[in-house]
Amino acid sequence: MIAVFFGGRSCEHDISIITGLQTMSACPRRCVGVYIDGDGVWWASEYFESVNAVRNNKFDGKKVHLRPSDGYLYCKNKRLYKIDVAVLCMHGILGEDGTLQGMLEMCGVPYTGSGVAASAVGMNKLRSKAVFEREGLKVLPYTSVTRGDYETDAAQTVRSVNELGYPVIVKPCNLGSSIGISIAENNNELFTALRIAFEWDDTVIVEKALTDFTEVNCAVLGDCDDAELTVSDTEQPVGWKNFLTFSDKYAGDVKASKHKIPAEVGAEINATVQEQAERAFRAVGCSGVARIDFMVKDGEVYVNEINTIPGSLSYGLFASEMKFAKLVEKLIDCALMRKSRFDALKRVYTPTTPITGK
Repeated sequence: MIAVFFGGRSCEHDISIITGLQTMSACPRRCVGVYIDGDGVWWASEYFESVNAVRNNKFDGKKVHLRPSDGYLYCKNKRLYKIDVAVLCMHGILGEDGTLQGMLEMCGVPYTGSGVAASAVGMNKLRSKAVFEREGLKVLPYTSVTRGDYETDAAQTVRSVNELGYPVIVKPCNLGSSIGISIAENNNELFTALRIAFEWDDTVIVEKALTDFTEVNCAVLGDCDDAELTVSDTEQPVGWKNFLTFSDKYAGDVKASKHKIPAEVGAEINATVQEQAERAFRAVGCSGVARIDFMVKDGEVYVNEINTIPGSLSYGLFASEMKFAKLVEKLIDCALMRKSRFDALKRVYTPTTPITGK
């Protein structure tokens, strides 16, 4: 049985519901949805009627849980489903950041997407920027601010930002979907932007903001240890001003006209974006599918961030090559291959003498 995990306790909960139900609909094998509600309770059902039904808790599901070293979903003390592969459609903390991945590894359940370390690095904008820089990829000038440092010496924060020069973009370190992000044109706006960002995270990234740039996205499919990876078309979101807001990305009916595929930046820049997307994927140590977001201005390409579980699993970027069902099948195959590689390594203790308890 394939178990599709979605929902979660992060502020990206509703986006995850959309990704989860899309994936369940496209899954080429029998699957059960595992919806994690806002309180962290797990619900299993083979049928969820709609996004609104899930949001309003109008579905026929059973409370379930996992047990360490046991790949079954349990309802109370009864086994319900043996999980062959967990397809992860979680966005944000407590799902995309390595925490759920660690639990599934403790239970011996193969799962799609990146492993614990790569998931944690990908979620943390400060850590991923350091990885990109080490790989030789260009990032915009930035500084980081912790809540403790800001409360102790706000003036020093202003000084470090002034060295970047305005305008700047202020982001929570461990969030996605443009939540908590603001642009500041001066010191007064900076303080407001920091207060907003600190509502979501204890660490904030302040980055030099580009103007009149082009956002370009590219997705990569496979495993970082593979010789060959599948790199998608490039995509240019349309309709933004300085950056895409949460509403730009997810509110209402997102039509194809809001995205240009390939991006209209020229063949040479598109090829550079695709090459750098693969390098970023490998540098972070990703698996499954990840979307890498870039900014392009005056012929220069800057890596913005990586999304290790992108919205809708970045299906739209691969639509010219494969159907959604084929993408999910490839993710499942990748998860099983990564699990077999792990099992083949002599890293796990194997008792030679039976242990008997009292």
